[in-house]
Amino acid sequence: MTVTTDAVPVILIVDDDRNGRESLRRGLARDGYEVLTAENGKKALALAQDHAIDLVLTDLIMPGLDGLDFLEGLRVVQPEVPAILISAFANVDTAVKAVRRGVQDVLEKPIRLRDVRRAVKRVMKNRPVAAERLARVQGAAAVAGVPGPSGRTLVGRSPAFLEVLDLVERVAPVNSTALILGESGTGKELIAEAIHHRSARAHGPLVKVACAALAEGVLEAELFGSEKGAYTGAHEQRKGRFELAHGGTLFLDEIGELSPALQVKLLRVLQEGEFERVGGTATLRADVRVIAATNRDLEYEVEEGRFRQDLYWRLNVIAIRVPPLRERVDDIVPLAEHFVQKVSKATGRERQPVLDEAVLDCLRTAEWRGNVRELENAIERAVVLARGEVIRLEDLPHGIRERAGEPGSVGGVIVFEVGQSLAALEREAIRRTLDAVGGNREAAASILGIGVATLYRRLKDMGEEANGEGGDEEAESD
Repeated sequence: MTVTTDAVPVILIVDDDRNGRESLRRGLARDGYEVLTAENGKKALALAQDHAIDLVLTDLIMPGLDGLDFLEGLRVVQPEVPAILISAFANVDTAVKAVRRGVQDVLEKPIRLRDVRRAVKRVMKNRPVAAERLARVQGAAAVAGVPGPSGRTLVGRSPAFLEVLDLVERVAPVNSTALILGESGTGKELIAEAIHHRSARAHGPLVKVACAALAEGVLEAELFGSEKGAYTGAHEQRKGRFELAHGGTLFLDEIGELSPALQVKLLRVLQEGEFERVGGTATLRADVRVIAATNRDLEYEVEEGRFRQDLYWRLNVIAIRVPPLRERVDDIVPLAEHFVQKVSKATGRERQPVLDEAVLDCLRTAEWRGNVRELENAIERAVVLARGEVIRLEDLPHGIRERAGEPGSVGGVIVFEVGQSLAALEREAIRRTLDAVGGNREAAASILGIGVATLYRRLKDMGEEANGEGGDEEAESD
């Protein structure tokens, strides 16, 4: 895909009407945009595979792929691209489907260039240019996209996820100890893999130790090795994980489970780089970078006396917090589609099934207590159980369906307190809905069950007009 350094916004116009297409192209080009045009959805998708697109203007009714089908395909190629739909046949059902496919505005034919310019300005406001956005995402993908020993890849596009990948890219080249924090199932091991494969140690081994899975005596021998006769059954000398990781990276998962005695020994290795095998007296050294991970609150563990403060500070040179899935809702659908592809390939399915709209709604609103790991398990089950080429609600685990919100819901709970006014509740509902749909006022109005003009008036009453696109233009649109 072409990503230029001169960040000029790129608009793709898709319309089978040549005169209308050219008229829009000339008008938007005069405004300083780079404009690409296509006469149908198939050619538009080909352009989207080769260019970073900031905005799509598409007709609804076209031969072959119609506007909505084209936008569905565009979500796979460039998931974040917003769209403006142009149609003389739009209705409520079409509008709902259009919003689900990234449509930010619907313009009715016949259109005026003035209205198009206003809509483009509204959608593009405060958005990073696609070339810059994709350069960042692709740079981050280069961090996570290098296959690790597990063959897994980090997937996501949410701001919280991109911040993690940006930090990974900055942390990887240095040799400092890193501490990865996050709930179970958030992908801490994958972050460790990304750091290793982006570092100068990528040519060396990445050795992993599950600290919570081994008893204290076994874990000590696993970490530091053992001499022949050190314990019953020790029939030969064994190298420990520190020796095996020489020249590379040692990943200590669930570091918070270490016993006090092992914490002391680990601290010595981190400080001095020295250790002895169990049952041995020779002092050994290993050139190892340590990356640790935990789902525990280590500061609290230190306060309670269960974790050494000096070890905590030695590990916490660079901390990376991996957000839970509930804080990166925008990543749920890309992750689900990634897992569908992965499981389909692993199970030898000839055709990869697609996720039904009701399934997508369920995935977005479900309470993912097990985070990404639970989502992957749910998708694996769904792919295996799907009878045809579409994954439906009944293919998802019953518990996931139970924990999902209503289709079209925006998530979250608005708490009512005795004495609170209805006006305050209305303000909270409007703010949360706008946050959930990324500021898309048309989508918010649809979810709230009010007209767009009514929403603008409510925002004006709330004093939110400064956060909009300007009072004069919006008053005109009413």
